[in-house]
Amino acid sequence: MRPIFLYTLGLLMLIFSSVACKNEKSKAAITQVDLDGTDWEFYMIEQSGKKETTPPGLKINLAFLEGKLTGNASCNSYSAPYTLDDGKLTVGDVVATEKYCDNENWDARFVSAVKQANECEVAGELLTINCKNGIKLHFEKKTIASIADIQNQETADMDQLLRLFPNLAPNQMHLFSILKGTNIDAYPFIGETVEFNMYNLFDPTSASVFQQAYRLGAYAIGKIGDLYILRVPGNKGSNSITMYRLREGKMMVEMPLALANDEPSVNIQQDAWLKDLNNDGKIEVIVRQISAPQGGIAQDVLRVFVQAADGSFQPSLGTKLKPEDYPMANLR
Repeated sequence: MRPIFLYTLGLLMLIFSSVACKNEKSKAAITQVDLDGTDWEFYMIEQSGKKETTPPGLKINLAFLEGKLTGNASCNSYSAPYTLDDGKLTVGDVVATEKYCDNENWDARFVSAVKQANECEVAGELLTINCKNGIKLHFEKKTIASIADIQNQETADMDQLLRLFPNLAPNQMHLFSILKGTNIDAYPFIGETVEFNMYNLFDPTSASVFQQAYRLGAYAIGKIGDLYILRVPGNKGSNSITMYRLREGKMMVEMPLALANDEPSVNIQQDAWLKDLNNDGKIEVIVRQISAPQGGIAQDVLRVFVQAADGSFQPSLGTKLKPEDYPMANLR
């Protein structure tokens, strides 16, 4: 009997050990790398033991991408930086659009809970976010079909974004900034509003700036060929004009064109002209910048940028221009 007893005891210990290892593995804390690039659909909120599922047709999602949480809270889009280490979830400042929503209760509750996110757990295709206020948010991983829907939506958003840009005639186009107090109605580069849901179509740096300064807004001025001109947030409101180019499905910064700052410590103005100087069918960018640092010497710099073989703009050292041919705009 003793050998049988020892054999049985050993077998039980092996089973328990195996189960313990599996449990230990299943409880392994997830990291930011594990979730990057995944998208989850919200289906239930839990508070004080009460579980409430989302009503039919209500769509709320949460995506982890390159250090950001992004998604749609049924009506308003939202975004926030985050870190995830050993299951500890830290969410930075959440920015969201402020539309009037029919499902405002769900929208507001969800965004409010995300701001309180504290822990993150994954079990198979299910994700649970535990919040500091005791609320739990439950998600299920999106299927390949739903991811395809997102890609189709991004394609539709890109089509909508591109339609905001009218064709511009580049001949002697003079681009300049705007300062606070200037009559916006008289400003020629007001542009069409770029919606919040389109921000993720831009390079990560631009998208982050737009999201953090969403109240200022980004505006489509126009396009010349494959070059897109936007008025984007700067240090004096949305007063910087920047050139973008569509690369690999994203709007990427090509170069800054016009900006202005009238602070006493740093008084600077940069204007830009788009012109085909060589009559070769390619646009050159002429940039003139006047800066007057407090207590320093004012500088007036005029530069020309030409398109290289890859389409990028590079400074031309051999092209000489006269500053008097490129008078700066009066921003006052």
